[in-house]
Amino acid sequence: MTTPAARYLALADAGCGGGWRYLPGLALIALIWIFGGAWAHALVLRLPLGAVTEFAAINASILSMLAGAVAVTALLHRRPWRTLVTPSPRVDWRRMLQGAAAWMILAAVFCAIESLLYPGRYAWNLDIGRWLPFVAAALLLTPLQCAAEELVFRGYLMQAAGRFCRHPAVPALFSSLVFTLPHLYNPEVAAYGMAIMALNYFAMGLFLAAITLRDGRLELAIGAHAGNNLLLVLFVHYEDSVFRTPSVFTAGPLDPVYSLLTLLLGAALFYAWFFRRPGTSK
Repeated sequence: MTTPAARYLALADAGCGGGWRYLPGLALIALIWIFGGAWAHALVLRLPLGAVTEFAAINASILSMLAGAVAVTALLHRRPWRTLVTPSPRVDWRRMLQGAAAWMILAAVFCAIESLLYPGRYAWNLDIGRWLPFVAAALLLTPLQCAAEELVFRGYLMQAAGRFCRHPAVPALFSSLVFTLPHLYNPEVAAYGMAIMALNYFAMGLFLAAITLRDGRLELAIGAHAGNNLLLVLFVHYEDSVFRTPSVFTAGPLDPVYSLLTLLLGAALFYAWFFRRPGTSK
C-alpha cells in the first residue's frame, strides 16, 4: 500500500519531472528570491504605508520566493503549482485553518506558562490605534509569507530531494537543513548564539516536514507555520526579533532553550492530535 509520504513525493514525477531539472529550478528560485526580493523590498519601502511599511517590505521580499516556485513549477516542470501542495484536485483550506488553530493554541499555552515561570518577562504593549491597522496587514501578508516558505522548502525542495531518494527521512532532513540556513541571518542568531538558534530552526523545519509527509500534503504545515508567525507578530513580540511589530505583549530576551523544549513538546502534541487519535490514521 502506498504511503501518504510516497504519494506526496511522487508528485515530482508529474509533467516534466526529470531529476536534472530540479538543479536549475532551485537556482532560478534562489535568484528570483535574492534579486526579485531586493527589488520588492526597496519598492515597498517607498510606499506611504505608515507603521506597516517595514513589515510589508520584509514580507514582499519573501513573497518573491513564492513567485519563483510557482513560475518554475509551471514553466520548467510543466505541472500545476497545486502539485507542490497536494495530490488532490483541490487545496484543502480547512486543513490549513486546523493547523493554524492547533499550533496557535499550543504556542499561546507555552507563552502563558513562560510568563508564570518568569514574572516580568512579558509586558503589556497594546496601542489599539497602531495595532488594528497592523492586524489587517498581518492577516494578509503573514499567511502568504508562510505559504511561500512552505511551497519552496517542504514543497519544491522536498519533492526534488525525493526524486533522488524516496526514503522520506532524506528529503525531510535535507529540506530542514536548507530551511535553517537563511534563518541564520536573523538578528536572533547574533543575540542568542548560532548553535542553539540553528537547532530551533532545524527542529521547526523537521516538524513541518514530518507533518507534511505524514499527511501526504502541505496544507497542515502551511497552517501551523502561519499560526506560529501570526502569534509572534500580533500578540507576542520578542526582543531582537526579525519583525518589529506593535504586538499586544512585548517579551524580554528570548530564552532559546525554553523555545526549543516547548517546540519539541508542541510538535509531539500536535502530531499526536492529528495522527494518533482514533480515526486519524491513514
